Amino acid sequence: MAEKNKRISLAENLNRAHAARLQSLIAERLYRAAYGDDYPAGINPSGFYSLTTLRRLVPALKVKPGNTLVDLGCGHGGAGLWVAQQLGADLIGIDLSADGVALARNRAAESGLGERARVQVGDFTATGLPEASCDGVMSLDVLLFVPDKTAAVKEVARILRPGGCFGFTTWEQEGFSERLNAPQLTDHRPLLTGAGFEVEIYEEPPSWREQQRSLLEGIIASETELIEERGPEAATRYVGMARGSLIDLPVRRYVFVVARRM
Repeated sequence: MAEKNKRISLAENLNRAHAARLQSLIAERLYRAAYGDDYPAGINPSGFYSLTTLRRLVPALKVKPGNTLVDLGCGHGGAGLWVAQQLGADLIGIDLSADGVALARNRAAESGLGERARVQVGDFTATGLPEASCDGVMSLDVLLFVPDKTAAVKEVARILRPGGCFGFTTWEQEGFSERLNAPQLTDHRPLLTGAGFEVEIYEEPPSWREQQRSLLEGIIASETELIEERGPEAATRYVGMARGSLIDLPVRRYVFVVARRM
């Protein structure tokens, strides 16, 4: 019951966050200022991945035109739709947030990918997809928030065909994060190899710490503007996230990972 309540609370928070991100002119300005030419324009990321990371992800997934790509924790759909379009792949997006799923469906239709994209509410650890049914899986800045990371990686291994790749970004740090209410890892490689993956890429994206610090500091400095734009409650949550993430920044590292299903 407690685990179910956690998922409901997270879904409710995500419902609020996805729409707010797409509507926020201030957030868009702050992202562009922090990332400069490395900002993935048109994708409107809620996370911290860069254009460089997305461009690195596309060939690393080894997904061919007409193959099926799954985006776990797809949010409002921007990144998954962009990657699928680059690859010529069909997309299945899965997210806890019903509002995020609705936004992603609208974006798919607007981008001309409506017939090639299916977006549905679901859980990272229990997608409901058939075994060995997809050719690639991506997940950007989501695994950090999943309480049972072992179950999550095993689920990815289950839905991937042999030889398929799992590409993701996440943070690593020691112990249990009270702020995120989820256990953290210092190294995801043992988890991946234990689930039947061979790790092909494991690296820190260039300039990630400077980009993330700049964005977080910008959010905090813009608190008054954000209150006017979003209202006190939503702005307080957003700025609180930035303050907590900035405190954690020195004890974290951000990784880009691609692992192949054996």
